[in-house]
Amino acid sequence: MARVIGSDRIRKNVTIGNRRTSVSLEAQVWNGLSDICKREEIGIDALCTRVAERRKESSMSSALRVFLLTYFRLVVENIEQSLSAAPQGGMGEDVQPPIPGFLDTALQRFALEQEQYATSEQAQAAH
Repeated sequence: MARVIGSDRIRKNVTIGNRRTSVSLEAQVWNGLSDICKREEIGIDALCTRVAERRKESSMSSALRVFLLTYFRLVVENIEQSLSAAPQGGMGEDVQPPIPGFLDTALQRFALEQEQYATSEQAQAAH
């Protein structure tokens, strides 16, 4: 069960190992973790357990945020390495263009999601 707390944070119950606990994260972080779970074919409890086994002194919420960032940075690094290993032209081969920057697109999506979450919270508060 998920419960909205604060402005855009959601508290969800997860089982880490054999211990049930709650974790409070922003909706976007939960969405990113869900994307990882689908891609890796792992449940959220199993993912949280694996992150918890490796974290040091940080809170579980912080550890999950940092893991999310680490995961997607690794994905980008992997894509960039694949592209740099691709043929660079010559002998009739096409040159592989570099990965375009996504800063503007990411900032636009961030602003849109912030607006959507704020609007949904206002609607929930009105009920």
